[in-house]
Amino acid sequence: MRAAPAAGMRGWSVCCRAYTQYMHAHESMSSGNVVKVSDDLVISWLAMMRVCNRLTQTIERELAREHQLCVSAYELMSALAPRTGWTRLSDLTEQVSRSQPQVSRLIAQMVAAGVVQRTASPDDGRGSLVRLTEAGRDLYASATATIERILRNAALPAVRFPPDPAGAPADAEAAHATG
Repeated sequence: MRAAPAAGMRGWSVCCRAYTQYMHAHESMSSGNVVKVSDDLVISWLAMMRVCNRLTQTIERELAREHQLCVSAYELMSALAPRTGWTRLSDLTEQVSRSQPQVSRLIAQMVAAGVVQRTASPDDGRGSLVRLTEAGRDLYASATATIERILRNAALPAVRFPPDPAGAPADAEAAHATG
């Protein structure tokens, strides 16, 4: 069952608290030894990471299906989209969460697809300048709409840092959902 859009961040909070309570009630196995997970901050981080991974997988699948685009290429486009002129490839690499070889490979693919232009830097013979083409801007806009749709329709749990030490529900909805 999906949370109502009006629930907003309260839905996140409810899910995280329920997950934290679940983790406290169960033990995990590590190298054959029973290890009790008891650090609320770590448990909350793991919950947030899992939610983010699931969302990223869904976004990746839909971007590929609808736009023949991967999340990594979208991230590069998101860094280039606000700019009207050329961007140094090294500056782009510093802005995104990808390594220089990954950025270079993705840019080569994006140039071949016609969504990015690349030229040699007049100031540095080894460097390159890149920018989105009009087709790239159009693709970025439609991919952004897809991502926004996915995020709006997702039942997202709240993850609070640091977690509420008392574990008490923050509101009536949380109290009802957790028990």
